[in-house]
Amino acid sequence: MPNDQAETSHLRIRAAVLVCVCVSILFIGLGARLYQINTEFSAKLTAIARGQQQSGSVLPARRGMILDVRGRVIASTESRPDVFVDATLVKDIERLAAKLASRVNEPAAAIAEKIRARPDSRFIIVAREIDDVTEDAVSTLGEAAVGLSQRAVRTYPLHESMAHVLGWVGHDGEGMEGLELEYDKHLAGTQGWRGTIRDARRRAIGRSERGPVAPQDGGHIVLTIDAEIQRVTENALARAVLDKRAESGVAVVMSARTGEVRAMACYPTFDANEAPTIPAAVRRNRSVTDPTEPGSTFKPIIMSSALDGGFVSRTEKIDCEMGTLRLGRRVVKDTKPHGLMNVKGIIANSSNIGMTKIGMRMGNEVLHDTVRRFGFGSITEVGFPGEARGLVRPLKKWSRSSTPSVSYGYEVSVTALQLATAFVALVNDGVLLRPRLVRAILDASGDVSQEFVDPDPLRRVASTEVSRYVTRELMRAVVEEGGGHRARSDNYTVMGKTGTAKLLYKDKPAYEPGAYLGTFVGAAPIGSPELVAVVMIRRPAQGLAYYGGAVSAPAVKDILDRSLAYLGVLPDRPKEARQATYRP
Repeated sequence: MPNDQAETSHLRIRAAVLVCVCVSILFIGLGARLYQINTEFSAKLTAIARGQQQSGSVLPARRGMILDVRGRVIASTESRPDVFVDATLVKDIERLAAKLASRVNEPAAAIAEKIRARPDSRFIIVAREIDDVTEDAVSTLGEAAVGLSQRAVRTYPLHESMAHVLGWVGHDGEGMEGLELEYDKHLAGTQGWRGTIRDARRRAIGRSERGPVAPQDGGHIVLTIDAEIQRVTENALARAVLDKRAESGVAVVMSARTGEVRAMACYPTFDANEAPTIPAAVRRNRSVTDPTEPGSTFKPIIMSSALDGGFVSRTEKIDCEMGTLRLGRRVVKDTKPHGLMNVKGIIANSSNIGMTKIGMRMGNEVLHDTVRRFGFGSITEVGFPGEARGLVRPLKKWSRSSTPSVSYGYEVSVTALQLATAFVALVNDGVLLRPRLVRAILDASGDVSQEFVDPDPLRRVASTEVSRYVTRELMRAVVEEGGGHRARSDNYTVMGKTGTAKLLYKDKPAYEPGAYLGTFVGAAPIGSPELVAVVMIRRPAQGLAYYGGAVSAPAVKDILDRSLAYLGVLPDRPKEARQATYRP
């Protein structure tokens, strides 16, 4: 018995020792692990803890305004709320979705699906940029899981006006197209940041030790566009397109003195506030992105070079072959038969044959140099995203057929902006000016950072004497005596040029029967030109008038008449023939 007791006591001691050893090993292991955690993993685990306890929120910068040349606001930013749901607080998804649906005008099923898809999310947006009535309805809902989050929203108070120029801003505040994209960095500013300490349930309990970083609001830009001239231009363009049941149209109005763009319009148009819902093809600013063959509007440009180069004189008469000229297998035709005509008659009657004969004297090298010198085949550097350079093939790719084609506006393609810029050069005594869309760049407080007031001359493209003769004599004759008579104004003397070009099929390199581009470019008053206007009407309905003098000249007349009166330019027609009033 004593031996049994001794053995039991011995076993107990051994067990106690074993337990002590195990506990000691455990404590040593835990100590080692704790040491490792506090040394090797300290920085990593501290960062994780801070990430769980702290969060940051962006302090948005206010996007800068866009103003017209007279300081009118045409793009601004205002705060509008989004409706969000904290899914972790939702007890009955179907009930909540049904209550929300009637207030935010969204299907209950769609709201419920958003909540089910993210059951752990505390911020599920179910309606964006709601109006005041909806905000009141949501605020009185009485649901802890539903909240409102303020969002900076870009607004365009003029709606459709200037939509193609301005572009738009996405939900994340980033400029997407147009000048909103081109000047995005300046307009957007720099976002700020604010840290928050949260408890285990992610509730805010204090501010982070790291101080907040204040946002820097965006700067502003002042355009060269005048909102009233833009409105006049848009209305005239829309009437021209609708009257002729045309596919589309573009218009550009520029200051003849400075090269500043006063209006730039496309039709069909759209409401800039609804831009994300509009097809990209409708949003495209075709006046700078879609080049096309200019047709007879090219003739004054070629004629100026021919006169400057001595290839023809003002008094020489050229045989226009009674409307038909055969050049090998090619036949050049005029719309009406004419015999001998001087350069004034050739331009006034828009003779392809007369221009072909002059172009053949000049040769391809001179023609190519003329086209390039006037800026065709290069972007204007107006500062607009997606601007096309048009098409002017290298000289080595020109052929014999290029000579007559280029002479009357084919085998090259130009944008409406390029064409307007070239005619500004002609009416500006032969000096090519860089076109501009932006007059000034302002900082967030409204102070001027950069200003672009003085004209930006690029080069001389024609002599002063020839430029004045081509515009004040030849182009005046187009309006007073030729095919541009529908641009004649009772108030102002107008010079201009018609153009009618065939259009290619949209899917193959061949001309489509019955498809035309009717163009007119005009300027006024002749003695001291203030404005140059270009209107292009694409694909008028077959069976209706399609010549530039019929479809586009009336629109140019309307634009010049109303815009010059608005600018306070005194009429230069005889008093008995005019009545100058600005009609808004």
